[in-house]
Amino acid sequence: MSLLFCDLDNTLIDRAAGYRAWAEHYVAGLGREPGEVEWLVRIDHDGTRPREPLFEEARARWGIATPVTELIEQYRSEYPAFVRAIDPGVARRLAGLRRGGWSIAVVTNGPPSQRVKVERSGLSPLVDVVVISDELGVSKPDRRIFEAAARQAGSDIAQAWLVGDNPEADIGAAVEMGIPGIWLRRGRSWTETRWRPFAVADSLEEALDLVPPAGEARR
Repeated sequence: MSLLFCDLDNTLIDRAAGYRAWAEHYVAGLGREPGEVEWLVRIDHDGTRPREPLFEEARARWGIATPVTELIEQYRSEYPAFVRAIDPGVARRLAGLRRGGWSIAVVTNGPPSQRVKVERSGLSPLVDVVVISDELGVSKPDRRIFEAAARQAGSDIAQAWLVGDNPEADIGAAVEMGIPGIWLRRGRSWTETRWRPFAVADSLEEALDLVPPAGEARR
């Protein structure tokens, strides 16, 4: 069966918008100036920065007494509620791919709370498998996390395509596995010199439209 690996944050869901909404809520709850939201967004590094140093900085800047471990636990409990529902156009495309013979596997780095984001965004009924790095003990771009997703989907990597926004964790992994990787540009230019994406898309809808019929998935 043809298998489509999909990244979660800033691919299937708008992680940047969700994080900003949480940051606005968090800053307001601390009684800080709204301008501090931009600082909190900036030190997030588009979601790539570990939470421990981020909240260490927040504690130091705002004089927060709560331990970092508790702040992270609170964040992971609160933040998924700010994730937006997926776009209806994306939902239609995912459903159409599945009807056409594709299995959809969400493969994401992060904590178990990633699963809550899948549920609250409305993705759960539209995907077949969700594999999360902290649950498995292996992170992208390691091939093993994709192999685990393929096993759960009853497919194999040779039948797979991939859609993601991260040049290394997603597209680098696709190149290493020898499968087509579609990169979500998100307003950026490709600067990686070690590999290139199979295709580039400006939106998730465009990326999903580039996925061929299941019977033509193997190149």
